[in-house]
Amino acid sequence: MTSRPRPLASALLCLLLGLLAALPRLSDVGTPFTPDETVWFKRTSDFATAVLDANAPATYQTGHPGVTTMWIAGLAMGLDDARDMGGDRLSLTEPRGQADYHAARAAMALTATVLLTLLVFLVARAFGPGVAALAGLLLALDPWLAAYGRIVHLDGLLAALVAIVALACLLRWWHAGGIGYVALAGVAAGLAVLTKSTALVLLPPMALLLAAGGAARRGPRAWRLAALDLAALGILGGAVVLLVWPAARADPLGVLARVVSFSEQKALEPHEHGSFFLGQPVADPGPAFYPVVLAFRLSPLVLLGLAALAATRAARRDPQSAPRAGVDAALLLGCAAIALLVVTLGAKKLDRYVLPAVPLVTIAAAVGLRRGLVALPAPPGAANVALGVVGLAQLALCAGARPYYFSYYSPLLGGAPLAQRVLPIGWGEGVDLVAAYLNVHPAKPARSVLAPDAVRITLRVQTKARIVDPSEQRKSTDYLLTYVSATQRDEDVPLVPGASPLLTVRIDGVDYARLWTTPGREKS
Repeated sequence: MTSRPRPLASALLCLLLGLLAALPRLSDVGTPFTPDETVWFKRTSDFATAVLDANAPATYQTGHPGVTTMWIAGLAMGLDDARDMGGDRLSLTEPRGQADYHAARAAMALTATVLLTLLVFLVARAFGPGVAALAGLLLALDPWLAAYGRIVHLDGLLAALVAIVALACLLRWWHAGGIGYVALAGVAAGLAVLTKSTALVLLPPMALLLAAGGAARRGPRAWRLAALDLAALGILGGAVVLLVWPAARADPLGVLARVVSFSEQKALEPHEHGSFFLGQPVADPGPAFYPVVLAFRLSPLVLLGLAALAATRAARRDPQSAPRAGVDAALLLGCAAIALLVVTLGAKKLDRYVLPAVPLVTIAAAVGLRRGLVALPAPPGAANVALGVVGLAQLALCAGARPYYFSYYSPLLGGAPLAQRVLPIGWGEGVDLVAAYLNVHPAKPARSVLAPDAVRITLRVQTKARIVDPSEQRKSTDYLLTYVSATQRDEDVPLVPGASPLLTVRIDGVDYARLWTTPGREKS
């Protein structure tokens, strides 16, 4: 049996860690604006219009499908306000656009915080309060998770929901938990599928791994129970999809076919702008890409915990840990390996695709840290001091990345300067400062800026300056903008002779964005 905290203590622990998780997710919630968000605001507007017009088929906006994101953003803005956008792209230069943007961002951040709080509760049930406290600190203050937990997008939501499914299944089949865990897993699975179609591939093998392992351990009768649980989980997940998505209710088989077809197409096609790996632009960076991403993105404390998990035996004298914590951690690592394998098989590789593995790996690392802390010879109370040290160290990592949490890369591997030579970096960070400069130096007619495709939409949303692309005449351009991700892929705008640098945005030792003036233009 798992040693569980008293209900009041458990609730207090979850509440404190939830409040801690809200700090990085809600502070400076509008920074930075990411390129994909303009698409998701447009889809949210069209989705809200379809809902209010009772046009069920039109609630299918994309095969991702992003339904949870559109519901959260749409309800936060107000469905009527979202409809009034008329499907137009968001503009942050208008008060209405700013209000809608911050409302949607705050709703995403609050949702991420609630999901993380629920995840900590499940960790406490499975592993005990000591591991839950460590896991909660690592998850709440993880810069990469915080970055995706506050934007109008898919991958942060997907990562949290997949982890909830895995923990609920672990508690049901390995800890003899009640039927409520099957219900929780089914609801989370349905929401995960509504968030991103990748869940259709990720969740079945994870559930089978956990169900089969639990049944094999408990005997022949457990196989029948596991099969019934899996059926109930699938039925409940499907019911959630039908309940939440009007398009699925209108044409279940047709929508499923479209989603699967969309997923297959995206998996087989490399990113339209290519990628960057180990110093050169590439179409498909290959199987080594995601392990390198994790090495750069995971906190050093998570890596330390994984090393401790491999090096130590279960600490029998720890009353706050589950006796089978090592086995459970190995199962979560198995689920993380499934997530890693699935995204590696796809031709299109972006670092955020591996996010579903991160909470699972982090929880397993918390088990290792707890083992290591208990195994060390120390006076009474030293474990609590060590817990505080872990929390402060993780807080320092997170605070050091604020407000551009996407720019975090492990200091163990040289941080962002080395990552710039190894991985694709830059997803809108620093463009807000370029836009702010242009906005405080207005001109009539509006000045024009030649910007690379990687950040053209991002800049256009945040300024009234005229943003042009390379197909337009450069002789009429006042400014040129270069950006780190475009430079990596050899897709940056060409500098004209005589161009001079006017503004450089440097983040964590890397020049992310640089604004240039063209010859003969005013440099004010």
